[in-house]
Amino acid sequence: MTISIHASAFDVNSWYQKITLTFINESGNAVDMNHAAISFTASGHIDPWGNSGGTLKGNLPLTLNESSYGTLETNNIIINNSDALLLQPGERGTLSFSLAATQVLVKMSAITLTLASSSSEDAESETPSDQETPAIPAADEQPAEPDVPEKDNDLQEHGLTLNVSELNTASWYQRVTFTLTNLYAQAVDLNQLQLNFTASAHPDPYSPFQGTMLGNQAVTLASDGGWPIEKNTITINHDGALMLAAGDTAELQCYLAATQTPVAISDLNATLAHDPARQGKVCVHFPAMTQTVALKPVIELLFPAGETRRFVGEWGEVLTIGDLSAGTYRLTVPVLANDEMQIAPVESSFTVTLQSGDAAAQVQVSCLPIVRYASARLMIDAPALGNAKLTVEIADVTQADERTVTLIANQPQLITRLLAGHHYTVNLQPAMINNRFIAAPIQLTGFIPAAAQVAEVAVAYQQSALDTASFVTVDATILGLPDGVAPQRYLFSSGKYQYSLMLESGSDRQTLALRFAPGLYDVQTDDIFIDSVPWRCEQAGPLRLLQKVNHVALEFLPGVTLQVKGWPDYLAHGGVTVNAPETVSLYRDIPFSALFKYDGFDGGGDPVPAAEVDVNGDGFLDYATLPIHKTVALVRQIEKEAGRSVMPVMVIYTANASGGSALADLQDAQKLRNHFGNFITQCLAAQSYKDETHPVPATFVLNPDFLGALQQGPYGYTVVRQKNSVPVNAQLAAAIQALPAMAGFIAPSLPTFSDDLYGYIQAVNYLVRQFAPDVAFGWQTNVWATGTADWVLRDTADPVAEGQAIAGFIHELGVYSGEYAPDFIAFDKFERDCFSPDALAHYGWNATCWLNYLAMVKQVTKALLTPAMLWQIPGGHMPTVEEGVSKISAAHFASGGTFFMGDARIGSDPDTLSLQLLNTALNSATYGVPTVGDFLRKDKGYDWGQMQALNLPDFNVFSILWGGGSTISITTIHSNGEDGGWLADKMVEYYAAPRYFR
Repeated sequence: MTISIHASAFDVNSWYQKITLTFINESGNAVDMNHAAISFTASGHIDPWGNSGGTLKGNLPLTLNESSYGTLETNNIIINNSDALLLQPGERGTLSFSLAATQVLVKMSAITLTLASSSSEDAESETPSDQETPAIPAADEQPAEPDVPEKDNDLQEHGLTLNVSELNTASWYQRVTFTLTNLYAQAVDLNQLQLNFTASAHPDPYSPFQGTMLGNQAVTLASDGGWPIEKNTITINHDGALMLAAGDTAELQCYLAATQTPVAISDLNATLAHDPARQGKVCVHFPAMTQTVALKPVIELLFPAGETRRFVGEWGEVLTIGDLSAGTYRLTVPVLANDEMQIAPVESSFTVTLQSGDAAAQVQVSCLPIVRYASARLMIDAPALGNAKLTVEIADVTQADERTVTLIANQPQLITRLLAGHHYTVNLQPAMINNRFIAAPIQLTGFIPAAAQVAEVAVAYQQSALDTASFVTVDATILGLPDGVAPQRYLFSSGKYQYSLMLESGSDRQTLALRFAPGLYDVQTDDIFIDSVPWRCEQAGPLRLLQKVNHVALEFLPGVTLQVKGWPDYLAHGGVTVNAPETVSLYRDIPFSALFKYDGFDGGGDPVPAAEVDVNGDGFLDYATLPIHKTVALVRQIEKEAGRSVMPVMVIYTANASGGSALADLQDAQKLRNHFGNFITQCLAAQSYKDETHPVPATFVLNPDFLGALQQGPYGYTVVRQKNSVPVNAQLAAAIQALPAMAGFIAPSLPTFSDDLYGYIQAVNYLVRQFAPDVAFGWQTNVWATGTADWVLRDTADPVAEGQAIAGFIHELGVYSGEYAPDFIAFDKFERDCFSPDALAHYGWNATCWLNYLAMVKQVTKALLTPAMLWQIPGGHMPTVEEGVSKISAAHFASGGTFFMGDARIGSDPDTLSLQLLNTALNSATYGVPTVGDFLRKDKGYDWGQMQALNLPDFNVFSILWGGGSTISITTIHSNGEDGGWLADKMVEYYAAPRYFR
């Protein structure tokens, strides 16, 4: 029995699109399609909440199943009908569904059909049309491989050989075969085998990997991120031993995607995890501990080739480091420390030489007695000193521990890692504060801290009056603050002199209570929050207080208003949704403030809507089918259960730059008309949900990547800056005229916009204000807008200059100018967890990178006077050694969750992190160091225990929305991974004491 399958053409650049399958019964008998199974492999999956249809859909819901094979997904659809669903001889039937891509370019295999009445495949399948990128061939349709390999690459004199099939040097995309031959006289284990090569290409992660070399788990792909030449590694994974007999060969087939032509491969080699020629070992014996300690013993091993790896053992046990070749190795035993203790080795380094590939060496590690730490809380209780800064020297009597600490008067400060049981003295350094000479008393403050306790220490001081005869009078005027603001404290500093004074906030001239020593003074005062607006006093330079009588003006200017309509008056968090009903239960008992969802269906604004969502064929999305209806219903149910407001955030494209150039969306009259009509429909739908308890019914994030792409490649968009280059007015009017009747729609009298890029942007802003006046909205831009995101990685990064460039570009376009200006601006980061293979080439950020990013955001928002939403922020975290991969897989390791939400387990010691993470290789040319661990150590003691989310309002950020389709969020949508509830637990911690805008 023969049924042919024909699939509609698909857009390889589209993240979301409709696929239609047509089945033709070419046999002489009717075929029952009820319970028929349709299968295919693709770089994406069927959206279970998307639109499906066709004559073969059945009258019961489709059964959808998917499984991931690495980054590839196998999809299975089962048709369900209440009785027989017959396809008569010669007839054709259709089935349509929405395909959500995991990456573009989209690829899709041949499609197979299995009827319920047969265990064999009864269909002749067809691969969807794809003009630019080859589809994934079915397994039984792979072409034969060339018989002659390109060349041999001997790994060892008697070990393995690895060959690659002959390359088509002019091909941008081709199938290759790697052939491994075992020349050993014994079987070898291929599990964890690494195939390494350098090429102007890389393996396509979304094509199938096949062959006898393949294990029963997905291969792991890694790249150093170089361009156009990359160093690639393919790692074979199996759940046990994967043996290759002596003299046998194994093959691995995959697709190679070129970065330039001609394509060439060099440095081809293979590394076994357990090579018979590499059976040497070093056995490290660690001493037993008489009591339980949290610290674990560590060895850093320097290999003969210069590579350093870190190994963690257990006290009282032997750590065996195996798979070593002959050579000389250097072992370093680092000092271990946390806030409770320090464990130091008697000898910190050892050198061993393995004479052969099966030699063994023994190393005995001994430790000095454990040093117990304690803590103390120091405070100078002196109200007359206000918030002046004082320096103290703390030392124990043996001078084994000496440190210098800056204290703020009247504020306690915790000092950790003091030697328990030791007698410490606190020596207050001389200071001139408020015309008093402050110094340590003759009898210094002393204390003895005890382990597991915090000593409360009041720092003693003595004071005497200064001779102020030569000092000057200062009159001050406070400008800019609204009436009724309470007095504020100011700190004036000039060298060794400090004055901490309370001043009235009115504009009347006031004489300061103290005479000042002549000099140049810096002024510090806290921001004053008035109705969620921070008022800041920023001086252009030091105050010159040199005359007998000096008059100074201290001006406050309003900063960025952080309160966005409809949002809470504190830093808000949100997650991603796909409108799944399970979202309600997943978010139960988790506090949060927003859920975002991509609106529309094809991921690019639907300029040519699919028939299922444009039933009347007018070129516009049908009002009733819009995703916002499901999103709002979901959010309202969560609100009802939680008793907390939740904002629905819809991500909308009126021009798609995420999949390439957006010029067609602007210059094609029909697409522009349809975009305008779609957006009006989306605005009306959002506005319809306004009610007494939801005066702001929704929030829009507009046009991801559009502004960033414009700035990154301005020459490509020069044409649409020209007069009459974009038919804005004609197509907006055409859309208004062609839209069908719907709730809330009244055709307005349209303003006149310039027919170019500038007018287009103003028209988009106008449509929100006209048809969704109560919806908050903002455009999005990118960290890479100035050309590349690599600037955050550099030691010479200048985030202020980057921010000025971004703000200047946006200002030139007029995005935030005029009467229709948006409410906020959204910034994203690359939508992948940052230490994943997809992001590691350029987005594996440490704390310094994140601080650079935030400084850039602050500069842009300051220039635009507009608050920021951090959107699509990767929520993965950095696991500790103890956690390993018990909560989160290596594919979702990331620093973002840890940076913003804090992890006290890490503190300032990155060596507490998983060795798998720390040993992850980086491209030294990009990062300046070879591993993630080395890059994290460049932060020089950054404390990962602090929750930076509490500081985000200081960077003009009002909200942070976590995750995306492939990136960890507060809860899972399944395509974006799991984190064992880590980020959800952090939400509970944060919302117990959120950061308010006051």
